[in-house]
Amino acid sequence: MGVTGRPIGEIHASIIRRAYYVLGISIFGLSLILLNWLSASAMMYELMNIRRIVLGVAYYIVPMATAMVGFAMMQIPAAFLLNRVGNRVPMFLGLLLNGLSLMFSTTSSYHTALFLRFLAGMSLGLYLAPSLLLILGWWSIRGLTRWVQVTYLSSITTLLAISTLTATYLTKTTALYLGVVSIALSAVVLLTVRDVVIIKSVPIMAVMNNPDILMLAIAFSLPWGVYLGLISITINFNGNTAVMLLTAPLILTPLLYRVRHSVRVERRKILLLSTAALGVSTALAGVAPLGYVLAVMGVLFTVILLSILYIINNLVSPILIVQSTSYLLTISSTIGSIISILMAYALQYFGALGWVIIGALITTSSLIYKVLKIAL
Repeated sequence: MGVTGRPIGEIHASIIRRAYYVLGISIFGLSLILLNWLSASAMMYELMNIRRIVLGVAYYIVPMATAMVGFAMMQIPAAFLLNRVGNRVPMFLGLLLNGLSLMFSTTSSYHTALFLRFLAGMSLGLYLAPSLLLILGWWSIRGLTRWVQVTYLSSITTLLAISTLTATYLTKTTALYLGVVSIALSAVVLLTVRDVVIIKSVPIMAVMNNPDILMLAIAFSLPWGVYLGLISITINFNGNTAVMLLTAPLILTPLLYRVRHSVRVERRKILLLSTAALGVSTALAGVAPLGYVLAVMGVLFTVILLSILYIINNLVSPILIVQSTSYLLTISSTIGSIISILMAYALQYFGALGWVIIGALITTSSLIYKVLKIAL
């Protein structure tokens, strides 16, 4: 019998049910937030109560860049917040802000709409790291931390793909309903989810002082910014089929993760070659058949993202994996938002030459991996 008077088996079963509950509700909340952060940002002009007008390329990327800035700005504050009050509160605030952002996304004011995109980014920044730490806390009880970490990270990449595929179906009414669901879920999280304290303090300065993480973040900024900007362009100008070619490879992340140990090439070399190849593919986007280029870019970005996550997983101690990933996304989203805007103006004013310029920048960024001291 346990100390509560209940049989050990019943206590164990209760913990397992709670762990599955936390995993399910966290992924559900993440899906609502990613639909807002990615889909609504890409479709902002469809959701606003304005007449359909012809806009330049840059206008379609600005909402996504604004959402990236909001996300980047809240990553580190979210880490400090969860140190003080646990995981539930930042998750609750993230879902609450997400709901408000969705509910009022049909505004006719351009600046209000951009502010709501910023709120969408803040909601993801508040939610992402605390939700992953919460899940890891519950599942570490069974020694399945690595399995559930892969499950959650795979859900992120899968939801990224699903969000882009469903973006064109996001209507004003749907956004309103999703906003209400997000606010209701925030209350459920606050009232029914319990923290499992594994790490009382997040040593964020230890992460920030790691030069390899910083260099990885800077190098990843160009692929990250170009990829997200390209999603906005593709959805608005080329439709669902094109964006599916770009984002569908992300769904293969779990499969690629399973064969990671069979890859004998140094991960740094994989990053260098795949980032350089992504740059070449981007440069060809203005002259080569778009479908083939998007498919290749989607695969290359998936390899880059998986390699980055693999390196972080092996570069730092287990208690710093989530914080290191958050720090990497903070830096890469900050720089990436600038890259997205630069890409938009380059394409708008230089056409095919703009693709060459962006491709050259990506290829150049791959050289950063040469200065890393890692050999994984």
